Amino acid sequence: MEITLQATLQGNARSWQLEEGRHRIGRATSNEIVLTDPDRSISRVHAEIVIEGNRIQITDLGSRNGTWVNDRPAQPSTSVGPGDRIRLGNIELAVHDPAASVPSGISSREMLADAEQVPGTVRLPWEQVRSELQTGSRLDRSLFVVVSDAGQLLVRPQSLEETFESVLDLVERVITTRRIFLLLLDETEQEAHPIVRAARPAEARTGEKLMLSRTLMETVLKNQESLLVTDAQADPRFGDQASIVAMDIRSALVAPLFDNNDIIGLIYADTSDPTVRYDLDHLRIFTMLANMIAVKITNTRLLEDQRAKERMEQEMATAAKIQRGLLPAQLPQEQGYEILAYQTPCFETGGDLYDAEKGTDGSIFLTVGDVSGKGIGAALLMSHVIASMRVLYHEGLGPAVLIDRLHRQILRASEPAHYATLFFGRLDPRAHTLAYVNAGHNPPFLLGPDGRLTTLDATGQPVGLLEGAEFEVASTPLLPGSLLCVFSDGITEACGPEGFYGEERLEECLRSHLGRPLEEVAHAIFDSLREFQGSTPPSDDITLFLVRRKPAQPGA
Repeated sequence: MEITLQATLQGNARSWQLEEGRHRIGRATSNEIVLTDPDRSISRVHAEIVIEGNRIQITDLGSRNGTWVNDRPAQPSTSVGPGDRIRLGNIELAVHDPAASVPSGISSREMLADAEQVPGTVRLPWEQVRSELQTGSRLDRSLFVVVSDAGQLLVRPQSLEETFESVLDLVERVITTRRIFLLLLDETEQEAHPIVRAARPAEARTGEKLMLSRTLMETVLKNQESLLVTDAQADPRFGDQASIVAMDIRSALVAPLFDNNDIIGLIYADTSDPTVRYDLDHLRIFTMLANMIAVKITNTRLLEDQRAKERMEQEMATAAKIQRGLLPAQLPQEQGYEILAYQTPCFETGGDLYDAEKGTDGSIFLTVGDVSGKGIGAALLMSHVIASMRVLYHEGLGPAVLIDRLHRQILRASEPAHYATLFFGRLDPRAHTLAYVNAGHNPPFLLGPDGRLTTLDATGQPVGLLEGAEFEVASTPLLPGSLLCVFSDGITEACGPEGFYGEERLEECLRSHLGRPLEEVAHAIFDSLREFQGSTPPSDDITLFLVRRKPAQPGA
């Protein structure tokens, strides 16, 4: 007895015809069947097949990953036969009876019908093909065997370009062709004209014109019908008749690429051999192949999209880690003052920023900002602002000049739509004053020891927004027991069932916890915010920066 083993190695179909005797399988070149395996899931001498008369046995030779027959682990010696699947590591071998591939006494040419056996053009809806395949059609059994084996090519993980090449190999293996064209619709414009994405021979993609009229393509794409053309030179739907004659196209097949949900393109094959005439069997098998191909292409696209998403998520996670590292690990401590900051990004990376640093003269620089946009772009601008501010802190500049310098730098380094609202303050802990520039940021709240509220309104436009922007400095005293709250609009514009959280709720929460430790004040604000939002997810980054001048001690 003879058997044929078929497998896919690195995207290429391979087959081995085995006669009676012993046949070893593995990576080593000394084996009768050498399996190339970049993943090294196959052992050097993995298994052995013994054929004696009508008896076929496979034996695992102590391989690392085992031998499986029809998804069951092979015993020390397991019987196999045509139709069985043998898996060794990551490679699967299909067992076939070579005598069943082509009916005895029939040549491949005799299997093709004469031109008179089919009409000039045949239409075949996909649903009819599906029904015939389910109920049992009269397709030639040899073609069924080839398609069954070819299915293994379509489950191998490949890039989209590699998939196109495997598809063309598959069609060439099943049907005698002169040319093959694979055309895909634009994924975002389903009504667009299909574009040739692959061709065989390769030079046909750019060196030859595909003579398909719009009418013929619309028939295939919109009506979800496959077409058989047995006399292309006489078919009026082939656009340029002179070129058709020059290329001597005799017969052609066109099928929609239907992935069981949508039409994603079409596939075309033709022949110029006068002895080859495609018939209904070829059209059915071509349509079934087109369906398999469409499913493979769609799955490959989804896999590539998933991988791209995973890469983006990994990059975002890295960016978020870098961004968190830019925020101050510790806030400066100053006798008589408390400083506390909290931040919750809406996405992995955020556009809110805060910073605090002590100067050489003892003053404390405070920065809170919100850059435009979301995601990675906002995170990059946020990082740029913090890095620039930490350089400018030590230039000995006044607040207005410092912010103007930052503004000009952002204008040069970013797109016009990228800007930042910014509150920058210089706290003098000896004079107990705060000189500040508010560049378009939410006015911070300053509550006096008696609970009276003062807002530190804008003294200029957002940095990086407009050429010629000017920034003014304002100043305010910090009385004993007073509380400064600098916040981003992620707090006041947080959405809940009742609308926006708003400034009034924030003011009420601050006033009711005015004398409490800053940790309790911050927790009270976030608890109030969560209760207000309920199940509504946050839509913006949240930053809270608190500075309190401690009350004077009795007798001080």
